[in-house]
Amino acid sequence: MNNRPRPFEFQKDVILDVEDFDGRALCSLEMGLGKTLISLGILRRQRIESFPAVVVCPASVKHFWEAEAIRMGIRPTVLEGQKVPKGRKLKPPRLTIINYDILRFWVPLLIKQGISTLILDETQYIANRATKRTRACTQLGRKAKHVLALSGTPLVNRPAELWPTLHIIRPDIYKSFWSYAQRYCRPRRTPWGWDYSGASNTDDLHRKLTRTGMVRRLKRDVLRDLPDKMRSVVPVPITDMKEYVMARDNFISWLKQRRADRVVTAQKAEQLTKIGYLLRLCAKLKLKSVVEWCNEFLDDSDEKLVIFAVHRKMIEALNRRVGGGKHVIVDGSVTGRMRKIAVDQFQRDPKTRVFIGNIKAAGVGITLTAASNVAFAELYWRPGDFTQAEDRCHRIGAESTVWAHYLVAHGTIEERLAQIIQEKQQVIRDVLDGDRVVEEDDLNVWDQLVREMNSRQTTLL
Repeated sequence: MNNRPRPFEFQKDVILDVEDFDGRALCSLEMGLGKTLISLGILRRQRIESFPAVVVCPASVKHFWEAEAIRMGIRPTVLEGQKVPKGRKLKPPRLTIINYDILRFWVPLLIKQGISTLILDETQYIANRATKRTRACTQLGRKAKHVLALSGTPLVNRPAELWPTLHIIRPDIYKSFWSYAQRYCRPRRTPWGWDYSGASNTDDLHRKLTRTGMVRRLKRDVLRDLPDKMRSVVPVPITDMKEYVMARDNFISWLKQRRADRVVTAQKAEQLTKIGYLLRLCAKLKLKSVVEWCNEFLDDSDEKLVIFAVHRKMIEALNRRVGGGKHVIVDGSVTGRMRKIAVDQFQRDPKTRVFIGNIKAAGVGITLTAASNVAFAELYWRPGDFTQAEDRCHRIGAESTVWAHYLVAHGTIEERLAQIIQEKQQVIRDVLDGDRVVEEDDLNVWDQLVREMNSRQTTLL
């Protein structure tokens, strides 16, 4: 069965627009409109000489790029760490994925291997001309035939931040920062040097960008093409794969080291108990990445975000570490009037951008239409609960598509669980819409995981 995603009409139009700019463009689409799919679609079409290609992205989305590339039929190589292996073969992979933080260590090898297309994801990461990551991207850009810069918010504060991206994409047009700054940054001479934090001639800059390589789409422009709800699985890295593998492959030994008092009980139903422990371990090991993803979402947009979790420790950690203004929390301890106050605050207060809820306590009976983005920080075994939680934002009164982001620990049982959940959500839809007869077995996520674990159907289990 072909699982390759099909682009929407507006995404096809964007691909054509980028090709009209000969593959050198700033693809500025609002979050959720499929910049990754569009970029991979451009590579696959090969209307331009696409490969070998290099994607540079934040570490938190590196494995999301990997998963999407595989879905598109492109087998990528993901680079890790600062140490470049000696004697590495010079034959390049078709697609290399690397994060900004380690790019400078790999630049000489990437250049030596050759590069046709450079894709810079979340290009606001190179807004500062002086950073090492910006200089590394500039080096790669000089060697690439095509450069595609991706960001919903390439300009966060001031026109000066756009210069590195524009210079990498079109060095023939944006040659000198000084001339660019004189025209668009309203420079001021201060006792400490030149200040480029101003803005001038912004209408002219917009026209020039549109003419020379910017492709822009907003959600409101393409709503007619989108379904009411869109789901995506976002693989995020974990902090200690060695511990996860030990727990997966030597569960009882691992448990003895941490909870010796639970070993006897665990041995009575080892596989069932093991699943629960592995999921809790995944939550702990991916917390850093989940926080990074949420903070990047809030930094890159002015939208609100609903975050659902399962365990209190996760909810408390998210409350402490996720930024973006004021928060409200609804878990099992928030009931009655306090629950209504929290929901009303999120719905009405523009400064309250984050709602953190327990998937059981906050997944029903409330309306959160002030947000159109839902992130699941932990996975739960009942697929219907996820659908109910998504529908807190997808209610009568919602004005846009709801995006549901499932943040799963890469290379773990969570990836398989996320697949099963989405399969079961389709089954539930079949039940409600009457498209086919559904057996009780079709809905039992936990039993399916146990069966797969006993038969070792996948290395994730």
